[in-house]
Amino acid sequence: MRNSFVTLCACLVMLLTGSVRSEVTVKPGPSTLSCFDVYEIVLEPDRAAEGNPFTDIQVRATFTPEGGSPIEVDGFCDDQEGRRFRVRFCPSIETAKYKFELTTNIASNKKYTGSFQTTKPEGMEPVIVNPERPKHFQFASSGKPFYHIGLTAYHLLDPSNDDKQIEELLDYCVRHGFNKVRFLLTGYPRDNDTRTKSEYDPTGDPWKQPNYGAPPGEMNPLPAWLGEPHHYDFTRFNVAHWQKADRAVQAMRDRGIVATCIVTIEKQGLPKEYGVLTEHEKRLYRYAVARLAAYSNVWWDLGNEHNEFRKPDWAPKMGDLVKKWDPYDRLCSAHAYADWLYGDQVWAGYIITQQYGDCSQVNQWVFKYRDIAKPYVNEEYGYEGTLDEPKHGMNADWVRKCHWSIALAGGYATYGDWTPGTAFYTGHVGHGKAPAQLRHLRETFESLPYPTMVPHNELVGEGAFCLAKEGDIYLVYIPDGKETVLRAAPATQGFKITWINPRTGRQINPRKATTEKITLRPPSPEDWAAIVKRQ
Repeated sequence: MRNSFVTLCACLVMLLTGSVRSEVTVKPGPSTLSCFDVYEIVLEPDRAAEGNPFTDIQVRATFTPEGGSPIEVDGFCDDQEGRRFRVRFCPSIETAKYKFELTTNIASNKKYTGSFQTTKPEGMEPVIVNPERPKHFQFASSGKPFYHIGLTAYHLLDPSNDDKQIEELLDYCVRHGFNKVRFLLTGYPRDNDTRTKSEYDPTGDPWKQPNYGAPPGEMNPLPAWLGEPHHYDFTRFNVAHWQKADRAVQAMRDRGIVATCIVTIEKQGLPKEYGVLTEHEKRLYRYAVARLAAYSNVWWDLGNEHNEFRKPDWAPKMGDLVKKWDPYDRLCSAHAYADWLYGDQVWAGYIITQQYGDCSQVNQWVFKYRDIAKPYVNEEYGYEGTLDEPKHGMNADWVRKCHWSIALAGGYATYGDWTPGTAFYTGHVGHGKAPAQLRHLRETFESLPYPTMVPHNELVGEGAFCLAKEGDIYLVYIPDGKETVLRAAPATQGFKITWINPRTGRQINPRKATTEKITLRPPSPEDWAAIVKRQ
């Protein structure tokens, strides 16, 4: 295989035409590749590109599976001086032969060709919307349900975080059941923090502290471009920062974690600096797609709280462009506040809202969008802190109750840790108690045929929530620990009732019920869940 690689590389070496003769070497990927892995072609001129390699050089490739349609892919500059360009491609058909043809304006009269064979998937498959039950997610090839439970880590790529720190957070996610991480590709911190560590008070009010209570030195501008903050050169990307993003996304894929790439955020006016739908803004989004879309675990969030810096017509326009540039149709959305502004527009694959409230409120907000055939994700239902009330900074009990209440409405949610000394912004492992408890929520749902279950709160008493496949299985959640009655469909052999402690995951020995009017008395005056299954 090594000899064939050397021979192919030799065949792909060519001389540039023009006044200066210059060699370009094209290095193809391996001859075989698992389906959904990243196939990469590297283009290396023997000298730096003339002009700006991020704006003046184009590299494109077309990949065609045998008997299939061609797929066009943008390449990107991966060297500050223009000495290296890459094309990344994600094949989606297993045991297929793909051919490629690469062109570049470095040598407009040349074409580079090659081929490779795919095998069965071995790594993480893309997560898509379930086409038959579009309120839920599934893996693209196997069709296995994907139960979304997310974690917020905005500044995961902060310059203060090295690869080891990032991987520590991702390993924490695996241990606690988080299978999606949302993080920023670009952005300034909330405040320019000039404090020293000796001046830091972790017990202070995080709303009033710089960067929501992040320790000094852990929140910095994300250096996506060359230059200084507020004076970036938006025509030249900082390759080292984007290579760090590559490694983080790959590390998530290795662990089975969806990487929600939030392209930008409104802090200190960054989106105003590069402008609305300007060439600078389009270049940013297109570069992100060219670099990262080939990773099968990528999702897009066009802008966090984008309603702060863009009008409502911006997201559909940018969303359409991202869909045009992304050959894999990765899931895309845009995070605003409480309202979902985009209905069933095609560019948006799932609904994002940011809504805080008590158990009943967060449960009912899911129903507001029940007629839109897209999954619902409440990305910020209140980060964990110490407050004994349902809002940003609420304690672990409220976090757990609100997350379960969203789930019982058929929705999904994302956790954030705002416990003292740990700002959700930093991308560090926090001190929150809720993650160890939320893992049991995911375990419970993955034990059930939840994509076939729909909300039926009318079957239980006030204050309780019910998700059901009527006549077969019911999941009842009781946030206040009070007795309720489930009105189930008749079952000849009766039902089996299993109580689940949401704090520990412990199941209480099942008992039987012989009538369809089932009284459910929680084992203790705390929140409990019950699985009621037909015998």
